[in-house]
Amino acid sequence: MRIGVIGLGRIGLMHARNVAQSSGVDEVVLIGRDPEKLGTAERALREALADGAPAELRGDHAPPPRPVGLVTRLADEEWLTGLDGVVIATSTGSHPELTRQAVREGVPVLVEKPLAMTMEEMEELVDEFAGAETPIMVAFHRRYDTAYQELRRRTLAGEAGTVRLVRAIAHDHHHITEDYMAGSGGIWRDLMVHDFDMLPWLLDDEVVSVYATGSAIDEPAYARHEDLDTATAVLTFSSGVQAVITGARNISDGHDVRTEVYGSDAAFAAGLDSRVPLQSTEPGAATPKDRYSEFIFRFEPAFRREMEHFLKVVQGQEVSLTPPAEGLKAMRLVLAAEESVRTGRPVTL
Repeated sequence: MRIGVIGLGRIGLMHARNVAQSSGVDEVVLIGRDPEKLGTAERALREALADGAPAELRGDHAPPPRPVGLVTRLADEEWLTGLDGVVIATSTGSHPELTRQAVREGVPVLVEKPLAMTMEEMEELVDEFAGAETPIMVAFHRRYDTAYQELRRRTLAGEAGTVRLVRAIAHDHHHITEDYMAGSGGIWRDLMVHDFDMLPWLLDDEVVSVYATGSAIDEPAYARHEDLDTATAVLTFSSGVQAVITGARNISDGHDVRTEVYGSDAAFAAGLDSRVPLQSTEPGAATPKDRYSEFIFRFEPAFRREMEHFLKVVQGQEVSLTPPAEGLKAMRLVLAAEESVRTGRPVTL
């Protein structure tokens, strides 16, 4: 297979590395508009793929090195030529048109979330792609995390009994840069959208109301961009289950993403291990070690499983689990949270 990757920032390079390290891929095509940046990305990827590359470059869960072709291509009118699949990791504003182009050419797509920034455009894209034979995956990586999959299995199997409460934590270790803020869409669309996708999937239930609040506490740049560095949302599901999500930037001393399910018979958690950056004040309690510094390391196995699934979708062996309609559901919750913050009131869906 020949797989293209367009958008070669941190996420794009991670996807390119994972593609290159996947069996069945013969060539990775790095695609961009700036020849100098393309060259820099190619050198970085070759360094990550080299024999003896350090774990922080090749990945803690990297398979043994394998030969794979690596070429660069300018993002012109022929950027899709000869590709079996493409990963779109450019800035969000370009996602709709690039996805349209790939679908027109019959090239399967893995596109970073969100597919579009507005509900109107999301709805247009879902309608437009509804009858398309070309598969589209929106990148919601938590669905591919084995602990989250096991949490869902136990929850839906009734092992927790009657579920009453879910708590989701999405705490970034670092501030994002002001340049990134400008195009991110804000904390709800950039960070907490993963929880808005994950929770209905986890519970196999529909959200009926959203109440949200937030603030910009310690970094003026967030306020300048009408963004938040700290946010909380309460989701009420049709079953009556309450889910509380907390999201934050620049918090604690490590990246922290967890989800806890509390039921009448048992409680289960994904992401709860010795690396959680939470220190107990109980006498004699152990101090967490080897904390994750960022999400790329925390979810490396999930990103790899996501890519494995996409490559099987490309080959027609599996179907997309996250088509555009799934992204639309998450966007509805994002917009409800934003409206709730503006009005100070719950939003009924």
